[in-house]
Amino acid sequence: MLCYAINVVQCRVLCDVILLILDIQNDNWMAGSPRDSGPMISKWEQLSLAPDLLRSLSKFGVGPPNKIQQRALPFLLRGADIIAQAPPTQERIAAYVIPAIQIAVTNISVRPPNRGPIVIMVSTTVDQATQAQRMIRDLGGPIGVRSALGVGATTNDLSQELRLLQQNMPHIICGTPQKLHALFTTPGGLVGSEVRFLVLDEVDQLIARNLHEFVFNIVKLLPPPRSRPLGPSTPTPGSTPGTISQSSFTSPFDSPNPGRRFSGLGPSPPAETNGTPQPIERQTALFSNTVPQDVLNLASAIQLREPVRVLVRRDGNVTHADTAQSSRGLRQFYLYLAFTAGGRSDPTAAAPGGGLGIIGSGRGASSAESAQAREWKLDALADLFDDVDVVQAVVHVGGMTALDSVVYKLASRGLEAVPLHGDMNAGTKLAALNKFRGASSMIMRQPAAKVLVVYDVQVKTPEVAHVPLIINYDLPKAVEEYAHRVAPAIASNYSRAGVIVNFVTATGGDVEMLRSIECFYKIKCPEVPMSLRDIV
Repeated sequence: MLCYAINVVQCRVLCDVILLILDIQNDNWMAGSPRDSGPMISKWEQLSLAPDLLRSLSKFGVGPPNKIQQRALPFLLRGADIIAQAPPTQERIAAYVIPAIQIAVTNISVRPPNRGPIVIMVSTTVDQATQAQRMIRDLGGPIGVRSALGVGATTNDLSQELRLLQQNMPHIICGTPQKLHALFTTPGGLVGSEVRFLVLDEVDQLIARNLHEFVFNIVKLLPPPRSRPLGPSTPTPGSTPGTISQSSFTSPFDSPNPGRRFSGLGPSPPAETNGTPQPIERQTALFSNTVPQDVLNLASAIQLREPVRVLVRRDGNVTHADTAQSSRGLRQFYLYLAFTAGGRSDPTAAAPGGGLGIIGSGRGASSAESAQAREWKLDALADLFDDVDVVQAVVHVGGMTALDSVVYKLASRGLEAVPLHGDMNAGTKLAALNKFRGASSMIMRQPAAKVLVVYDVQVKTPEVAHVPLIINYDLPKAVEEYAHRVAPAIASNYSRAGVIVNFVTATGGDVEMLRSIECFYKIKCPEVPMSLRDIV
């Protein structure tokens, strides 16, 4: 029933070889960006921060710089572009909020009134953008830095929002790619020629959700990247190991296939000088949970100049909740599907705008699987449910197209599939959860298993009682998300722990992500047995 993989022995050998290669690549990347890259700091006073900002940090009780701040801030405050890999935390947000406030404070008197923002922060999710704007409001507001939040629906009529922004122009604007794109590209929208600092957060997820086109269009409106060399105090290639020139750095993520790279944007429009001695130039900071090839491709496409590589290891840290998973005996497996894209082109995979931003190794790329491969994956999921006897299950998918396909496929097999996704309003989400928690339909002779098919929503344990089976049809895009997905399967005091099945395909970075999950949570997922009926 589950024989979609190649010979089991061959499959395991293949996986071991792939994981070994990934381990070697990770070691090589660490050799290129040493752990102690860049000057280390232990207190804010060691940085060249404005006195008002230092007082604000002290007033709000901000603790001493942590690992990501110690490594990123010295370079950002000197004007360097960076690519930083670190776990998504409040400390990571502070690592770009603090230099953003510093840049705003320094340039407030230079920027013409109501001309345009000085800093743009692009976050993949509303939550991340909101956290960044609140931090700017708390730290920068008392010292005269105005900020705004650009999230929500991108309606056709943005005139009211733009009018309010232009009446009290923010120095820093935070938002999601779609909304910021609308605010800057709408006729009469915000002006980007005064932007000195661009921040892209959660870049790997931004690419996986196919939002990079919005970023490309925004970047076209901004000043060009730095062209002149940084000051003598700034690290340069050869003087400090943390800074590595793009022309000389060879990353293990680099792809030999140029077709998998992002296309270049071409030269950016020149910025207005407004009488200043030198034209405005853009500094860019990329923060990401992981740094696959596509993140480096995007950095190249938006023309980062000699970016500093900053890496903060997770060091295998496991939170108390994560430890509880292991102690309560979650049974976690992987189902390897040994098929690839097969060479057939996927007409739905083409990106708008003439091919900019081709997704090659990024997770969630629709081009990674052919139509036939996706159909086989759906068949594998449906057959898995034929092999188990459960009352409830949760299936996590990586996109709306996958959600619709899974719901249709399961319904065609007689299962009661309930969709739940992030675009639903609160009432619709509650109705879906109530339907999943309620009794099965009595129209059928036998009660059908209820399957909650989830995309872009965090299903919390109080909302859903103990679930015996959770399937990651598409693996999460960040290892931290895995803990939230499997939480409903954790055993209560007197119940049996649930089963987790992770679908792993030969394309799209699934093997690497599974390896990251195993290392982060200190677990080992064996291959799924031929029959799950005895363990579910």
